[in-house]
Amino acid sequence: MNALKKLLFLSLSTLILISPAPAISQNKVIPIDSSGIKELMNGKGCPLLIVATAAWCAPCREELPILNEMYLKYKDQGLKLVAISLDITASDMQRIVNKLDIKFPVYWGGDKMAFEYSVFGVPTILVMQDGQVKERIIGKRSEKFLEEKISRLVEACIP
Repeated sequence: MNALKKLLFLSLSTLILISPAPAISQNKVIPIDSSGIKELMNGKGCPLLIVATAAWCAPCREELPILNEMYLKYKDQGLKLVAISLDITASDMQRIVNKLDIKFPVYWGGDKMAFEYSVFGVPTILVMQDGQVKERIIGKRSEKFLEEKISRLVEACIP
């Protein structure tokens, strides 16, 4: 019986040692309130894209990797991009951020942010400049559309 326990212990220990560690995102979903969002919106210079999103939204989960790719491509040229989760809890969106390895800042505002900023569907992208909403892009868009929109915004950017 003792030999069986040793064998079981060694087998489990080996299994634990060779199992890959779970992926841990370096990007934490941070709670944000109305004043925090207003502070984000009041940035000067380059436009800010605020993406209203939710973990339960399939089109959002499809669009986030495209936006992540655009962020990595254009961030050094002045692109400012953040997401605001409208989920019930921040942990709902954190699972998606981890799974998709999202690199741009993601905040959790909850559903009250949807009402406060008149977001009636997700995904919604708010194009902000000088504290004003310049454009609302409602619904999932193609990679081509997002590439063209973001490249034009970055070209017109004055950092």
